[in-house]
Amino acid sequence: MNLLTNFSWAQFRALGIIAEIGKAQAEDTAKIMEAFADTLPAFLEAAKEDDAFGRKVFVLFEAVAKIGAAKKIQRHPLRQAGIDQEVEKLRGTKKSKPKVMARPDPEPKG
Repeated sequence: MNLLTNFSWAQFRALGIIAEIGKAQAEDTAKIMEAFADTLPAFLEAAKEDDAFGRKVFVLFEAVAKIGAAKKIQRHPLRQAGIDQEVEKLRGTKKSKPKVMARPDPEPKG
């Protein structure tokens, strides 16, 4: 597909700069996500020190995960038994919440 443009050299240069900024932001986001992934095993080990907190962590992870991912999380050796009902309750609550759109502020009268 050929796109005909009437961009000037300066506009093409600006688009290149914007693309580089986007690439740098994506790389930074990837590094942040990698840091979370690298830290997660230690976090889960630390979470098991407090039974209630560890339970909440797994309930929340499973409740927000896609079904396939949740089934894998269920097999984690640190996951406490007996949290299925809590997961389903939270998953149900998450599904039943209506999506509320923000209303714009009314225009000032006057």
